[in-house]
Amino acid sequence: MRARTITVTTTGLLLAVLTACSSGAQEDKAVEAPKVVDLPKAPAYTVANKIEKFGVGSVDLVIPSATVESAKAAIQDYAKTIDGPLNYGINVIRSKTDKGIEDYVCHGEWARDEQAARVYTGGRITSDTWPAIKMYCSNPKG
Repeated sequence: MRARTITVTTTGLLLAVLTACSSGAQEDKAVEAPKVVDLPKAPAYTVANKIEKFGVGSVDLVIPSATVESAKAAIQDYAKTIDGPLNYGINVIRSKTDKGIEDYVCHGEWARDEQAARVYTGGRITSDTWPAIKMYCSNPKG
């Protein structure tokens, strides 16, 4: 009798566990893989006119055959190297003789964090993640 009671109890417990595992109250949800954004590979560029003072910096990246896409990729690539300043202007130009905004293929405005963005850009740069870059691409000679 004791063996039969153990068998019935074990069978009942096993049935209860299997029923609980298969009940429809909870659905299995697949975890979505993070989306990977393919950025174009940064073209070769020459660093010119680099200045860093008092928490800010600026640089011109020379790419003779720059397009808007390659300029954006170069700006993002250069931004990875910034260490120190809180705010940075990154310009892509086609020639070392290009100097003014009328010559920029793209201009990137980089801020280390939200406070730096408020102080140095007046809040023009906003982001959910930091550091962040805001880009302006006029490509006047393109």
